[in-house]
Amino acid sequence: MRRAARWSAFAVLVLASAASAQFCEEAVEVSSGPGTIYVAHTDAEFNCCSWIDVEVDHGGLSVLVTEYEKFVDGPCFCLCCFEVSATVSGLEPGEYQVEVIKAYDNFDGSWTYESIGVWPVTVGGESEPAVFTNYVPCANLGLPQDLTSWGTIKALYR
Repeated sequence: MRRAARWSAFAVLVLASAASAQFCEEAVEVSSGPGTIYVAHTDAEFNCCSWIDVEVDHGGLSVLVTEYEKFVDGPCFCLCCFEVSATVSGLEPGEYQVEVIKAYDNFDGSWTYESIGVWPVTVGGESEPAVFTNYVPCANLGLPQDLTSWGTIKALYR
């Protein structure tokens, strides 16, 4: 009887964790406007307890967007989907190469870098120089708009 109760409890925990798991289908969209490049990284998978520091480096005809996974109190035992974006303005017209990289803290003073990909984009026109970055924690785009995921609630009350 005890053995059956243990297996039942184990099965409930496994099913509950599988039901609450968030599956991220990462996608990057790169577009341009007059003198500007827009980068949108949807469903970027990071630890749920992290915040994302986005750095943008540009020089010549290349733009490098690095998304650093950082922690205030350390990681937790879940992964969530984040929405990360960057806008770079004041670029000269031309054909640019945009690379997006995810950086993970190894907690020993080093980082692990993962290239998500490189995208070509043509920039025309002119704009004032500026860089804007943003991220939305624990987005769950699989839910209808009127429902909120547990990850979003946790992120709002940190």
